Amino acid sequence: MPTDTSEHPILSFTIPTYNRSAYLRVLLSSLLEELRGDSRVEVIVSDNASTDDTPAVVQEMQERGLPLRYIRNEVNLGADANILQCYEQAKSKYVWIFGDDDMVAPDGLRRVLSTLDTQDYDLIAIRCYTYTGPYTGHCSFKHKDDLIFTRAEDLAWHVHVFFTFISAFIINKERVSSLAHPPFESLLNTSLIQLGPYFTAMNNHRRSLLIQDPLIAATGNETVAYNIFQVFGVNLTEVVRLWLHLPRAQNAILNGSIRIFFPQYLIRLRVLRQTNQSRLALSTLYTSLAPNPRLWFYAYLICALPLPALRIWTYVLRISNKFTKLTRLPW
Repeated sequence: MPTDTSEHPILSFTIPTYNRSAYLRVLLSSLLEELRGDSRVEVIVSDNASTDDTPAVVQEMQERGLPLRYIRNEVNLGADANILQCYEQAKSKYVWIFGDDDMVAPDGLRRVLSTLDTQDYDLIAIRCYTYTGPYTGHCSFKHKDDLIFTRAEDLAWHVHVFFTFISAFIINKERVSSLAHPPFESLLNTSLIQLGPYFTAMNNHRRSLLIQDPLIAATGNETVAYNIFQVFGVNLTEVVRLWLHLPRAQNAILNGSIRIFFPQYLIRLRVLRQTNQSRLALSTLYTSLAPNPRLWFYAYLICALPLPALRIWTYVLRISNKFTKLTRLPW
């Protein structure tokens, strides 16, 4: 039976999952001691009809004392519908939709909760780091102060394409529910349904927060069930242009995807000598993002240069990105 943490928790920590019980066990185990007896958080696991031992993992964690609500779909609804279900089922003011293969750094939830207790935010963005192999919970970093934004475009400048990383955002559902917006269901099958609530908040932005310390450990798992360039090129461009009504924020997100996200995948295709795949990827990007001169600088030359020159060009791109970050040049 479902177990509620409180009638009025401040944060819903929701986990859409499908056939990744090993990852889910590690994530839930890490929450066990941190959330024991803390009524400020409700944990929801939304299981998309997993065929592995996910139900047994959930039951084990409930028996060990983790208060969580378990929703098991009779059939696989698809990733987008399961994410939307997490959002809709959440009872709290704030909703954190969290990937089942990501982790919260030790004391990360307490840090987030202390932040939520001090101010009212529309969105909270959180930096992450990537880990491979077994999760150790250790990350060395130099502390950076949190950043508060009163302009939506400033948040977009700092996080750009990482709006697409669900584990990195907490949304004020109470605020979004009071605002007019198109039905979030219209974003089904885009692999980006979480952007509906995020962009609704951005369009009506009052105050947002960026936690610069990396409180999220993102797995190095690169197995995805969708076309990277279709989702983060064609789909993202369409969603940004239809849902986000702030031109400067639009530019920050789309230009960030060209500068930061796509080069790493295009370079990998070239190094693996998958020339046809890299040309197809470039064609997909031009379909959605042209005319944009950054495509020539950050995409076309990666696909066109011979490999020895590409190694030099990769270094040039890194310097360019660092310069842009330091100078805050327009994207």
